[in-house]
Order: sequence, then C-alpha cells, then structure tokens
Amino acid sequence: MKYSLIKTLAALTVSCLVASAAHAITLTPGNVFVYRVGTGAAALGSTATAVFIDEYTTAGVLVQSIAMPTAASGANGSLSASGTATTDGFLTASTDGRYLIIPGYDTAVGTAGNVVSNANPRVIGRLALDGTIDTTTRLTDPGASNFRSVASTNGTDLWMSGALTGVRYTTLGSTTSTQLSTTSTNTRVLGIADGQLYVSSAAGSLRLGSVGSGLPTAAGQVINSLPGFPTSTLTSNGFFFADLSSIVPGVDTLYVADESSGLLKYGLDTAGGNWLLKGTVGTSADLYRGLTGNVSGGAVTLYATSPTKLVSVLDNSAVGGSFGSSVLTLATAGTNTAMRGVALLASPVPEPGTWALWLAGAAGLGAVVRRKRKA
Repeated sequence: MKYSLIKTLAALTVSCLVASAAHAITLTPGNVFVYRVGTGAAALGSTATAVFIDEYTTAGVLVQSIAMPTAASGANGSLSASGTATTDGFLTASTDGRYLIIPGYDTAVGTAGNVVSNANPRVIGRLALDGTIDTTTRLTDPGASNFRSVASTNGTDLWMSGALTGVRYTTLGSTTSTQLSTTSTNTRVLGIADGQLYVSSAAGSLRLGSVGSGLPTAAGQVINSLPGFPTSTLTSNGFFFADLSSIVPGVDTLYVADESSGLLKYGLDTAGGNWLLKGTVGTSADLYRGLTGNVSGGAVTLYATSPTKLVSVLDNSAVGGSFGSSVLTLATAGTNTAMRGVALLASPVPEPGTWALWLAGAAGLGAVVRRKRKA
C-alpha cells in the first residue's frame, strides 16, 4: 500500500516536471529582441505610435512580432511610443533572463498631440518568457519628458531613466517612483553588470557612470563617471560590459554604442583603474544606439541597432585587444518603421521553488527505486 502511494506520488511529480519542461515558451532564450515603432502603414510622427517587440534568431531570421497593448484595459495600461523620439525605446532584459523590460507611454495609439509632452503616465511593460504582457506599472511622477530606459534584476524591481528626472526606482504595479540622484537628470540607457547599476548620458559631463553603490533604491545617490571614460564629445547610448579575464576581478571590457562615432571598445587598465579606448567599428553615419551582447569562449558577439538596421559584430581580440571587426547586417527596418533598443535573453535562472520541486521529485524516484530493489 505504501509502495503504491509512493509510486503514484512519484509518477505525479515526474508527470508535472515533464509537463512543465514540455510546455513551449513563447520567447526563446538565446534569440535577439528588437523594440520597433510603427506598423508601416503611415509615416512616423510624434503622436502615440504602435510598439512591437520583434524576435530574431542570431542569424537575423524573424521569428515573430509581439504587439504591445494599444489601449488601456483594466489595470494594464497602453504602451505606445513617439515615432520621432530617437533616444526612446531602449529595450533591456532582466538579469535573471525571465523578462524583457519595455519603456513607453500610457497613451492610446492614435491619440493626438506629442506623446512625449503629454501628461499621461509613463508605462513599464514586462514581457515574460511565456508571452504574458504586464503593463500595470503606470507612473505619474517622471514628468512630461522622454521616458527612455528601464533595467531590472527580476521583473519586479525596476530602475528607469529619462530626460528630466534622471534615474528613478520603483516596483512592478506602482504608480510612483523614487528619484535616486539629482546630480545628472538627463539620462539615457540603464544597465546592470556585476550587481552594479550604470547609466549613459549625452548631457553635461556624464557619458557613462555608476549610480550609487550596487543597486540603490533610496534617494541621495551620486552618479560617478567611469574612471578614464570621456566626459564630453561622445553621445553614449546602449552599452555592454564583459568579463573576459579570469585574472581581473569583475568586468574588464566595455562596448558602447556612440551615435557620434560608432561602436566603441574600452578595456580596463588594471594598473591605473582607468577605461582605455581599444578601437572603433563603424562611423557616425551608422547612428548606432541600441547595444547588447554575449560572451562565449572568450569571444564577444555584439548586437546593435540603428533606426534602420540590426547588426552583429564578432570581437575575438580578447581582453585589451584592438577592436576592428567587420559588421554583419542581420535585418533592416521596413518602410515607416524604426528600430530602437535591442536585448538578448540568456538562459533563465530557475524560479524560486523550482529546485525544491525537482529535488522532491528526485527524492521520490529514489525512494521508489530503493523499495523496488528491496522487493
């Protein structure tokens, strides 16, 4: 009787695990995702424009296009963008690999007037691996200005940047946020590397810097420029940190999408602690703004976007090596559309409780095997 019960429970556990593993996810880890504005039916303007997340393979094959909500529905807001605000729409992936984080405006598509200057809430969209879209984070306090980028560790803690109110912190489903710093209020792209929050800018003396220490959530933070990094001339947007050396603790290589010169590579000088330029790929004519990447076997594959194209660049020059790789165009934007940010979903970290379930199933199977052997 006990053996039958254990066997049944083990079978149910295994069945649940298999069903969970077999359940096809909508988004594929390892693919590239691009924030696109416009349907192609009409010329882009400053009014509320439809937003899509286009999924591509790393070879540039379009997998699918996922439309963001065009109107509010219950607790979920709409998510639109300006067709002409070229430094909005910087897509990111949560560091746990489970969500795409999407900035936008809670303004129904087609609403008259400049969507950036309207008084409607700024919305943060969260697109999960299973295709679920959450737009319940509708913020009323960032002000009527460009809402550009959002970074997250887990899809719940959210850091955002904009043109007037700088870097802010909030949580999923909130309507207000906390301004973290007043030292640099015109900011662009946020990113998290080695547990540290970073932000880019093209205003004042900030081009790329760390926000406080770690992942701050309270006011009173200071944004410090990276040592040795330019404090002028660059127009910094997306960036990607890499750890290529096992000798140097933490990140040691940095790539930046600079629309005034191209894609830049910097290496960390361990002796002086400064970031030194290691080369440029492309020119200002490319207008690269979105940037992400991954590391495999010591080589870095970058994915960058301009308003008109998605490209990839392979850098195998290792840490401190000269950056001079060729650029491969993977996809181009259609008529009356524009590409904005780009993100790469890594393999997701198991959800809390998943390992416990797996271990429970494994323990059950072990008990069954042991009992069968004794029998």
